[in-house]
Amino acid sequence: MTNSFAKFIYLLLILIVFSCGDNPRNGTKNITISVDIIGSGDYSEVRLQKVNSDYSIELVETLSFDDKSMEFNLFISEATLYRLDFMGYTSLDLIAYDSDINISVDDSNSLFEYKIKGSEDTDILKSIGDKITSYRSEIRDLNIKFVEASQEQDGQLVNSIRGEFDFKKNQFELSLKDYLSNTKNSLAVLVTADYLDLEENLDFWQKIYNKYSEEFSGNSYFKNFEDKLIKIKSISVGSIAPDVILNDTSGVPVSLASLRGKYVLLDFWAAWCRPCREENPNIVANYNKYKSEGFEVYQVSLDRNKSDWVRGITQDVLPWINVSDLKYYQSEAAEIYDVDRIPSAYLLDPDGKIIAKNTDLRGENLSRKLDEIFN
Repeated sequence: MTNSFAKFIYLLLILIVFSCGDNPRNGTKNITISVDIIGSGDYSEVRLQKVNSDYSIELVETLSFDDKSMEFNLFISEATLYRLDFMGYTSLDLIAYDSDINISVDDSNSLFEYKIKGSEDTDILKSIGDKITSYRSEIRDLNIKFVEASQEQDGQLVNSIRGEFDFKKNQFELSLKDYLSNTKNSLAVLVTADYLDLEENLDFWQKIYNKYSEEFSGNSYFKNFEDKLIKIKSISVGSIAPDVILNDTSGVPVSLASLRGKYVLLDFWAAWCRPCREENPNIVANYNKYKSEGFEVYQVSLDRNKSDWVRGITQDVLPWINVSDLKYYQSEAAEIYDVDRIPSAYLLDPDGKIIAKNTDLRGENLSRKLDEIFN
């Protein structure tokens, strides 16, 4: 055997070793998700979809039952959220990582019952989902009672239901936080951040972050969670407001930070937004009352064309700084301040620190807050 041929065989063996099974270099694992069905199995196709860290959906593979079973083969480098979609019927969410998963489905009694083995993370995900589903069911029943009481103009019952709603919400959040805090570290907990509002529960999620940071530091879902947490913290009450530099109607760039030394209302609005237009007279009244005392308004429009924006300013007689990049909700400022609905507002002190936001700055609340500051 020639030396060159021997080297070729040696290299070929190395390639075979490192292309079969798990890859020790990048931590990729080869697992299977198998599905067995008792009953009809009458589904035209079953789709396995990957739910990415940004919650976009990516189709992995589509299969049909072969003798009432199917098997998906995956290469996974991190704990990953998947969705198994029984087309036109139902879907199951599961978390896969380092072990094979078996799903047993029984639809023989016209019910879709299933058991999942091999993924403790999926068990945790299902427990969380059951808690959320139960809570939503209770709230749905309360909403029906609330509508009926409102139609009957029973003020006492309406107030009673409101109190019950607040109590149930508080109990649900306490119970869910207790469960999430005491279960094993799991991707299932991180994806729950969209159900238990990050901003309203900032201290809780900071503790979860601290608990998970070492073990999940390389996980893309954790990085997405981390980015959201950093963003929310940057625009929370007590934080220094991130700067924004946008053009005014004359095309002149104006910086939010240039207004340091004054109390500034950072207000997001649009000419097409009726609640915004209804709120503008209230802001105008407060501006005229306190502008000589050091109150300024930096208003960001989420309009898409300049003519609508300028028309709204003229019609509502808005005398303050008005800026926009005319990019709707994709506005640079809207993305920095996580604005997904308008009107939305932040009040900054002379040092640029956020001291109030949103509903605390609407209607009479704005007047009370400014009165508290200047008087």
